[in-house]
Amino acid sequence: MIEVLKALNKWERREFDYGSVDCCQFAGFVVQELTGKDYLTVFDYNSEAAAEKIIASNGDLIATASTVLGESTSDIESLPDGSPVIVDMEGQQAMGVKLASEAVCLLKKGLARVHRQHIIRGWNVWLTS
Repeated sequence: MIEVLKALNKWERREFDYGSVDCCQFAGFVVQELTGKDYLTVFDYNSEAAAEKIIASNGDLIATASTVLGESTSDIESLPDGSPVIVDMEGQQAMGVKLASEAVCLLKKGLARVHRQHIIRGWNVWLTS
């Protein structure tokens, strides 16, 4: 957990901006800090519309993330801290990283801790690194 906290502390606070400061960029930053692998190089977007187009072309956010992270799991407890996860809050999905029994996500209003009940999928990137 210490390494995850170090990675979280390296994230610079900036205004939410699709393509550079959004939930996927945040999760990608933390994962890259932990694994050394940049999973986001295949995605190029700079607006909400462009991000939504990428997601729609794959079906949903889970399928989009799976194109680079591999097969996801709903067994969240088995994932190590720092694993990328998707949360669903009232039909809105966002990416974050697992931290203990919660997720840490970057939302438009800033960083948020999201209770485990909202985590719907996750990836063990250490199996594919």
